[in-house]
Amino acid sequence: MTHQHQGIFYGVGIGPGDPELLTLKAVRVLQQCHAIYVPTSRVSRQTYVADVVDSYAGADCEIVPVTFSLADSGTRRQQHWHATAREIATRLHAGQDVAFVTLGDALLYSTYVYLLRALHEVFAQARVETVPGISAVSATAALCHCPLGEGEQPLTILPAAHDMEKLRALILGGSGVAIMKIGHRLTQVLELLAQCHVLERSVFVARVGLPEQRIETDLNRLRGAPADTGNLAVILVPPRCDEGDQVVTTAKKQL
Repeated sequence: MTHQHQGIFYGVGIGPGDPELLTLKAVRVLQQCHAIYVPTSRVSRQTYVADVVDSYAGADCEIVPVTFSLADSGTRRQQHWHATAREIATRLHAGQDVAFVTLGDALLYSTYVYLLRALHEVFAQARVETVPGISAVSATAALCHCPLGEGEQPLTILPAAHDMEKLRALILGGSGVAIMKIGHRLTQVLELLAQCHVLERSVFVARVGLPEQRIETDLNRLRGAPADTGNLAVILVPPRCDEGDQVVTTAKKQL
């Protein structure tokens, strides 16, 4: 099959939740694809991604749910994504355009990364286009009027997955930090922020742009919160400087 007869695989970031934060390109791609793969989770009731696809997919588009692999084994998770990649490769060979959609930006802590890697391994000649989306970090900063970077100030985007000491070092070093992938580690993160004396300077937003969006400017209110409070959440810790503190203080009064 010649290159021009192959379909195109699109990774589409659809933003953090607000339906007005999809790019025009994301909408166009969703409208034109023959099939759209929609990631789902057995442990989440969140349906925003599926709702967006239902709104923009063409009348003849096939919607294909893809359940997250929750296997403890890395090998089994890899097998899961390779099976999905082989299915997509068959569609591409048949000339179909296929999209995989994801919350936020397609290449920032997204399951699309695993699928893209698997597709390259099973179909090295696949035609791929990634459509960037607005990340939860950017949406949180805009909602809170909190600058992510100014002048030569560094910004680190860090998952709260394992290395709390790395997070501590960044904060104590004065760096601005956006903490993602908080989940059930919220209590640990709050304790660390308190130890670093930045709890009062930080802002917390969960499910930004979604109907159940939650903003907390006093993070002490999160102590003892339910275990799922940290899901789809971002904590912004502004860089340590007088100007940054003033901006954050002003913004908190407006929220």
